[in-house]
Amino acid sequence: MSAFMICDVAVHNREALIDYLELAKGTVEEFGGRYLAQAGEVSVIEGDWDPQTIVVVEFPSVKAASDWYNSESYAPALAVNPTAMIRYMIVVQGL
Repeated sequence: MSAFMICDVAVHNREALIDYLELAKGTVEEFGGRYLAQAGEVSVIEGDWDPQTIVVVEFPSVKAASDWYNSESYAPALAVNPTAMIRYMIVVQGL
């Protein structure tokens, strides 16, 4: 059953973000993931949410998303993450 990783990202450091993106490049696909939305226009329809940059990735399963996040291939990018951005991330199981 598919799972969706949803992130709300606020960039702190553009140079570190470039490093993060280069290190993260291709790692999602290694775990069967595919980007569905990445930094597109966001419109709040209801509530007080003030999203910055939204990223949505579909994975084959919650386990695949977790395996990606905890993988050796993603670890170098994850190490740069706190310097580059504040990120709120969830994974939700699909129907």
